[in-house]
Amino acid sequence: MTNVVLTLGGVPFQDMEVPEKINFGGKQRVAVQNLIGGGRVVSALGLDDGEISFSGIFSGADAVSRAQELDAARALGAQLPLVWGGFYYIVVIEAFKAEYRKSTLIPFSINCLVVTDPLAAAANLVAPLANLVGGDLAAALALSGQAGTSMQGISATSLAGFAAVQSVLSAGISSMGLSMNAASSALNGAATPDVGVAAVGQLGAVSGQLAGATAMQGYVNRAGVNLGSLL
Repeated sequence: MTNVVLTLGGVPFQDMEVPEKINFGGKQRVAVQNLIGGGRVVSALGLDDGEISFSGIFSGADAVSRAQELDAARALGAQLPLVWGGFYYIVVIEAFKAEYRKSTLIPFSINCLVVTDPLAAAANLVAPLANLVGGDLAAALALSGQAGTSMQGISATSLAGFAAVQSVLSAGISSMGLSMNAASSALNGAATPDVGVAAVGQLGAVSGQLAGATAMQGYVNRAGVNLGSLL
């Protein structure tokens, strides 16, 4: 598939399926103590992410199977990676609605509840370049377990080791893509519900690893570019 800019679990979105807008954001939980005589004390208690919602139109020969895959993930309450642009979340599909018009044309809308935002703690966009390198490497390290890729050999003061890790990530991403294609084929050809559920689970696992590896690759690549500017 080409021009894919959004994936949810094992489902890529392209062309008319790519939403014109995606709602995101949320609140900061706070405790407020109003003081006698005026003034207040505000304590930040942590993130309260809102829903992420979008809509589009599934099209093509596999429109039905991809709509069914997301509906199955909703029914299972599966935790799935949601990736687009520079955003990466782990979400549960809270609501999925689709309208069957014909086998190649299915409008849909999705509401996702954010389980975790793995990149929020590592974001530090206003820091000096040296701090950005350290922040990017910290974010990549946080993703390394999910991606199944070691950060061994990478240092925030030397470019040695970057090429090796970048090569491993590229090869791993390619392999994960093949695994996702195989799981998608298994889902499309599932003869029984048990086989279909197993295929959805496999798609969720592989797509989670793929999302982690893709995000990790972006941080490693940017850290390498910024470090090269410093040395």
